[in-house]
Amino acid sequence: MTGTLCGLTNKKPDFQNKCGVIKLESEFEEQIKKTNIEYEAVLKTKTDTIGHITMYSIIAVALFIAGFLLGKFIFDKGVISTVPLIVMGLGLGPLGIAFGPLNKYMTNLKLAKKKKQDLDILCKMYGYHYDINIVHNKDSLGNKSYDTDLKIRKTNNTY
Repeated sequence: MTGTLCGLTNKKPDFQNKCGVIKLESEFEEQIKKTNIEYEAVLKTKTDTIGHITMYSIIAVALFIAGFLLGKFIFDKGVISTVPLIVMGLGLGPLGIAFGPLNKYMTNLKLAKKKKQDLDILCKMYGYHYDINIVHNKDSLGNKSYDTDLKIRKTNNTY
C-alpha cells in the first residue's frame, strides 16, 4: 500500500503546508456552495429560535406566577395544598422546551461557522477569493431549495 497519491503527479505529496500545483475544480466549487448554504441556513433560523425561547419562557413564567398567586390565595383562606406547587412544577416543562432549540441553534451555528472558516482559510491559502449570492426558495409544501451565484477569482494574496 502506498498511501494517498496526488491526482496531478501520481506521487506521494511532498509539501509542508500547501501544494504548489493544486487545481481546485468543480468539487471545490460545490463545497463552497454547500458550506455557505449550510451557514446561511443556520443564520436564518435565529429569529425562529429567539421567538421560540421567548414564547415558551413567557408560558413558564406565567405558570410560576399563577402557581404562586394560587398558593397565596389558598393559604390566605386557611388551606394548605400541593396544587400551587404542581402548577409551578408544570412551568419547568415549557422552560425545558424553550432552551432545546437554542442549544441546537448554538451547536449548528458553531459547526457551520467552523466549516466556513476552514473553507475561507483554504481559499486564502491558495489565493482564491469568492463572492456568493444565495437565494433561499421554499415551495408551497415547505421544501427548501437554493439558487447560488458563485464567482471565484484567483488573487495573489496567499499565506
